[in-house]
Amino acid sequence: MVALYVALPPLGATLLAGLGVAAAQSALRQSDPTVSVVPRLLAAGAAALLFGAWMAGTLTGFWIDLWAALPQLVR
Repeated sequence: MVALYVALPPLGATLLAGLGVAAAQSALRQSDPTVSVVPRLLAAGAAALLFGAWMAGTLTGFWIDLWAALPQLVR
């Protein structure tokens, strides 16, 4: 569940960028695959930059909790 929670910002940004590019390409009647890939990569990179600290903090908290609970999980 943590993986989904952390992956949502880049996936959401990529989804929105893909929908926007697809709408623009259909309006302009253009079907170049390169044009659709670059905005999605830029959106994923921007989301990673914007939400990177939050994502790292969430994953760090998860791992700290996991390591703290490890003795109880091994029993």
